[in-house]
Amino acid sequence: MTGERSLDELPDQVFVALGRRGMEPLPLKECTYECDGDELHLLEVNQSKESPSEKGIDEIIVDWVVECKKCTRPFTIRCINRYADGQRIDTRVDILDDTGKNLGWLGSY
Repeated sequence: MTGERSLDELPDQVFVALGRRGMEPLPLKECTYECDGDELHLLEVNQSKESPSEKGIDEIIVDWVVECKKCTRPFTIRCINRYADGQRIDTRVDILDDTGKNLGWLGSY
C-alpha cells in the first residue's frame, strides 16, 4: 500500500539534542537490528490522517514499515509530525520492532 510513496521522502538523518553541546546527527535509513544493514525496502506507509487542522495543536502519525535487505527483518519508522495552526513545528522519530514494540525515540527533524 505504498502508492507513490518513497523512502526518499524521509531525511537521511535525524538529530538528537546533546544538552548544551548542540545536536548529534544519527542515520535514519539503516537497520535497527545488529546486522547494521544500510539498504531498506519500503513495504507500506500508514498515515493517521491526511492533513492537520488549521487551528490549534495537532499531530499526524506516519508509520513507514520497512525491511532490511541484509537481514530481511521488518521494522517501523514512526514519524510523529506536530503542527500548530496548520504549520509543521517538528517531527519526532520513533523506531518500532517487528512485533510493534516501541524501541524509543531516535531523534527529530
